Amino acid sequence: EILSVNGAKISDVRELKSHIETRAGESVLLQYRRAGAERTTRVEVEAAEPAGESATGTRQGVIRVQLPGGGAYPEHMLKHTSLGLFAALGHASAEAWNMTALQAKIFGRMLTGQVSLKNLSGPLAIAEFAGDSAVAGVASFVSFLVLISLSLGFLNLLPIPILDGGQIVYQLLEWAKGGPLSERVQALGQQVGIVLLVLLMGVALFNDIARQFG
Repeated sequence: EILSVNGAKISDVRELKSHIETRAGESVLLQYRRAGAERTTRVEVEAAEPAGESATGTRQGVIRVQLPGGGAYPEHMLKHTSLGLFAALGHASAEAWNMTALQAKIFGRMLTGQVSLKNLSGPLAIAEFAGDSAVAGVASFVSFLVLISLSLGFLNLLPIPILDGGQIVYQLLEWAKGGPLSERVQALGQQVGIVLLVLLMGVALFNDIARQFG
């Protein structure tokens, strides 16, 4: 029984997953109980592309731990929760926020070099994951569409001038300046934004092609 990850208490499989999936390429300290005795061990977290409804094209941390019996949950570990309309909307909003925050965390680690840029995926990987999720069923495909929508929303909020995030930065600068920016500054920002976006998509497409032939 896994008790904690890096000192953080674990009460169920979802908590374990949330702690591990953002630590690809790192090592974690696991505390566990076996035969009544508690021990600790350090485990290297691998980086793997998730499948099914979790497929986003971004690699996540895994430690190859699964439930016995082919992954089926025992009855005593299952809990059914019925949510009303407003409670379901609140729960869905929280899940959407958590997914977006995870993307932001992984992207930030890419910028700082903690996570490899090879984890960035483009249109080829998206098409592949879309096909896999469609084969898995309607629920998996709809979940994949939600993840893609959240990913596009996050991308659109990056502070790149030609995206909405860049326009927000422009508005903040104009507010701080007390007047509009010059046309030269705006044109320069647009050019820089195009270069950054082309580089970002170029890296993603290169990774897709490298995976196909790798």
